[in-house]
Amino acid sequence: MTSPLTDREALLVGRGSRLIYASAFVATVVLPAVATNLILPSIVVTVPSGITIDRVVAAISWRKQVESSAALNAINTAQQIRVRDDTPGTFRNAITIPDNSLETASSATEGGVMLYGDSDISAEVDGDDTYEFQWQDAEVDGASLTLHDVQTFLIIEYT
Repeated sequence: MTSPLTDREALLVGRGSRLIYASAFVATVVLPAVATNLILPSIVVTVPSGITIDRVVAAISWRKQVESSAALNAINTAQQIRVRDDTPGTFRNAITIPDNSLETASSATEGGVMLYGDSDISAEVDGDDTYEFQWQDAEVDGASLTLHDVQTFLIIEYT
């Protein structure tokens, strides 16, 4: 009899030549009213031997978002979530967040989302390593927008 998969092993099971790696959760990430680079949770990748990485995309999710500035709030100017190798490598744009997205009513709480990037970042995510995430120039229209239970992902397509 085989033992059940651990949570980490379950995330590494490939479906259709794809591996999904997830970070640990971060309780909150506060998007400020002044542009700031925010550190997001890192991911440790261990690629099974014998595979070739063809394409890598990033994703980010959160459970809920809370607007606490008593004003309509949204992303202020287009922004990027970026990924790099921790050596350090070069930050690569992975997820584009359009201006005025994530709109949240004054003093409201809304459900979270999952955002997928469409940029292939396999030039940076190329094997076993720790990969760092950064929200470049994070800025919202109101005083703050708080994201709860934030998690980052790397989706590796391989042959």
